[in-house]
Amino acid sequence: MSSYETALERFRKPDPWHSPATYWFWHHLPDKDTIRAQVRQMHDAGILSFQVQARLSYPIAGYLDEDYLAACRCAVETAAEHGMIVGIYDDYNWQTGHAAGRAVNGHDELRERHLFWMRIAAGNSEGALGKIRSATENLGPAAMAWHYEGGVVAWADWRTEYVLVKAPTQSTVFEQPGLVDRTEGAADGCRVHLAEPVPDEAEAIVFVSARCATSRLVNPVDPIAVDRFIEAGYQPFADALGEFFGSTVAYMFFDQPHAVYYDWEARTGDLRSAMPFHARLASSIRERWGERTPDVLAAVLDGDDPERLSLRAQFYEHFSGYAMETFLGRLRAWSHAHGLRQSGHEVLGHVGGWRLDTSFTNWDLRVNFGLDHFGVDGYRDLTAVDAQDALTQLSPVFGDSVARRHGRSGTMVEQYFLTPPQGGAPWSGHWGLSLQELRTTAINHHMQGMRQMIFHGFYQTHGHDADHASLSNPRFDFPPGINFEPWFADHYPRFALESARLSEFLEPVTPQAEVAVLYPLRTVWTAGQRGAQASATGEWTRALTEAGVGFHLVDERDLEAATVAEGAVCFGERRYRALVLPAVTTLRSAAVLAQVRRIAEAGTRVLASGTTPTVYQHGPQTAGADWAELAPAVEVLAAVPGTEALRGLAPYDGSVPTLRTPDGSAVRWRGGPESPDAFRFACFAEPGAEAGATVELVLPEGTWQVEEWMAADGTVRSLGSAESTVVLHIEPNSLRLLRARYGAEPWCGAPGTTEGYEHEDGAEWSRPQVLGSDWLLEIPDDAHEQAGTCREIEVTCGWERQGLPTFAGAADYVRRIALDAPTAVELTLPAVAGGASLSANGTRVAERAWSPYRFTIPADHLRSGSNELRIRLTPSAANRYYAGTGLRAAPEPCGLLAPPVLRRQVSPPLLDTDH
Repeated sequence: MSSYETALERFRKPDPWHSPATYWFWHHLPDKDTIRAQVRQMHDAGILSFQVQARLSYPIAGYLDEDYLAACRCAVETAAEHGMIVGIYDDYNWQTGHAAGRAVNGHDELRERHLFWMRIAAGNSEGALGKIRSATENLGPAAMAWHYEGGVVAWADWRTEYVLVKAPTQSTVFEQPGLVDRTEGAADGCRVHLAEPVPDEAEAIVFVSARCATSRLVNPVDPIAVDRFIEAGYQPFADALGEFFGSTVAYMFFDQPHAVYYDWEARTGDLRSAMPFHARLASSIRERWGERTPDVLAAVLDGDDPERLSLRAQFYEHFSGYAMETFLGRLRAWSHAHGLRQSGHEVLGHVGGWRLDTSFTNWDLRVNFGLDHFGVDGYRDLTAVDAQDALTQLSPVFGDSVARRHGRSGTMVEQYFLTPPQGGAPWSGHWGLSLQELRTTAINHHMQGMRQMIFHGFYQTHGHDADHASLSNPRFDFPPGINFEPWFADHYPRFALESARLSEFLEPVTPQAEVAVLYPLRTVWTAGQRGAQASATGEWTRALTEAGVGFHLVDERDLEAATVAEGAVCFGERRYRALVLPAVTTLRSAAVLAQVRRIAEAGTRVLASGTTPTVYQHGPQTAGADWAELAPAVEVLAAVPGTEALRGLAPYDGSVPTLRTPDGSAVRWRGGPESPDAFRFACFAEPGAEAGATVELVLPEGTWQVEEWMAADGTVRSLGSAESTVVLHIEPNSLRLLRARYGAEPWCGAPGTTEGYEHEDGAEWSRPQVLGSDWLLEIPDDAHEQAGTCREIEVTCGWERQGLPTFAGAADYVRRIALDAPTAVELTLPAVAGGASLSANGTRVAERAWSPYRFTIPADHLRSGSNELRIRLTPSAANRYYAGTGLRAAPEPCGLLAPPVLRRQVSPPLLDTDH
């Protein structure tokens, strides 16, 4: 089999690594029949990979017991029978690092410990801190009961760690441990008594640590605690499933590993959360800085001059490196020792948007892994990120960027839904999800570097009606449970196969990305995650995406080793014609800025917006002066430029094929070379794109063979040979996959067509006939309400406005049409809320779950006289599950929202003489 035939076979039959995956939410211990049925349901829907997740409703005491592991084994055995892949989700509910409390049971000393601080003013001889607030409180009582024994936070084992005295000039910091006479700890805080008052015009900063006596989480910076977590949370899977490791069970997956974030009433300074702490971390700090330790600790809290900011950056580099090696390094070592790959994702401040501070703004994420996403990816074999809501956002392209830095490409994207529609209650999720919405989201993620979507989640049950408590009632645990959406069974398989084929099509492509955006890590360390660099990074990446200009985020650690060739800066095999510095104020050293100078002088465009460098993490603080010398070679901008200027960063040089779209186009695309003489491009017109959107496939001189690979059915059709620009029309909401190969000979395989692919075939059609009346709505006998009923229905608005506000299941719109003679008929549904399956006279025609809802009914499905049209509509589950909860302001649309339109064929299509 040739490489081309192999690629085509992969495209036709995508593997589990490119097909959609899911978290499988377990709410109670499933029996074997349920396990086998649900695994089969996943497989049949095109979900070829899963991770079992025991959610909050699952009894915490039963996690990882003998019955739970036996159920997991049954799930893995069933997956193996179906040729599926299983990843092991490594903890209870989410947030890696507790094993449902098993890791700290009998090991109180391993529970999370945090470093707090208090300031004591001149003349005072005592200080106190209290009213410590856990970030988990924001998630409600169910989450508090998960994180804390008894659902309450209690502190113990208070210790004084550092005592700093800042001299009157504020330029000198002394360490004076003897100043503290005693520390009185309590469950909700502590009080420190000094041996003598703080000197006049001075200030004492006392750092104290405490162990959370009720927390189920281990201390993530204590290597012994991490080893214990692995023993309690990882090893049971090896004991139960070890024979499947490296085959059906392919990887371990961590999810947001972090200690809880704590704040308190009297907290001050730049650091906004307590810091995970342990004696070994303290020793490493002493070893790193010695007598300068007091200056470093003071700089973590205070100061905005270059010297203090330099120390602050040094501290976070040390802390994040220590934390990653202590926690992630141990997880990876265990996984590799057991023949498994390591995957998972950390807390992402940019999830759900473009800015680096889109989410978790009340947590100081620097005390997790320092927000060093490139560093975290060094501990993974499979890159993963999460994405929130049906939005185009930074996560997928950031994931692809960090993967490419480590010699991989593509990322898993855990997709969840959190933000309700306007008027909806927070944390109520999105039972109103349509497959149209999910498909658009998935395609956009693929265009940004997603290899596989992990949907959050596939539900074991759909919860109960008794309450609508967030998280504890499975119904409202980050809904929707995709398999309980009415459209899932009939329509999800088409989506899954299209997504998988798109992923396979893009797999060998090196995407055309001409712009490198420097991830401002050290500026994050000095300015915090909410600094100007957070918005500037978001503005640049969003604008580049909307302008259709390919980019990657790049790591400053790679900048010094970069080379320049032919006006492009090269990071290994990655080449960029422009380098963007988004409000970067802190760089590692003068060597980095010197490299930026060399890059600019060699012809690569260097652009900077917002604030500019003033701090070096290492070395003399000459960044401001060095930048002033460099500035003439750099384009310093007040704001991100417009589309035309952004496209000018990647001028077409005529040597390779590319795609070009008009300004303001709603067409998204991704593509590049698969080999030196073959190129692939995927292009997608957003659902709201104007009819007749176009793209130009720009080809260099010579003869090129152009093919279209059809994601709907896996066939390939030749578009012929071309020697110049090819203009392609793209219908709204359509996906087109193009391959251009240099050479005069076309591929010799048989071309094909695909169901649902519309093209001009020379047929003539009658004037449109609006079917605005005479419709019936029939509800099946097994419906959750209104079972077996039939009623007249209008097709100008949904059924939720016609007496069925809480019905959200399958229902049939039925109407008869009269034909003089059998002839092909085209039926278009202009506005639909849900998936639609069309039958004519009892014979299936086709299914559509996204626009255009256009069906061609063959003549042999019809007859002279009266014909029955039956449109089965499957909406979202929103109106069923939100009914009576107060979580939605009004019912969501269901069914046909505008009258269907009919056209009859009045002359047959022209014969295709080319085939």
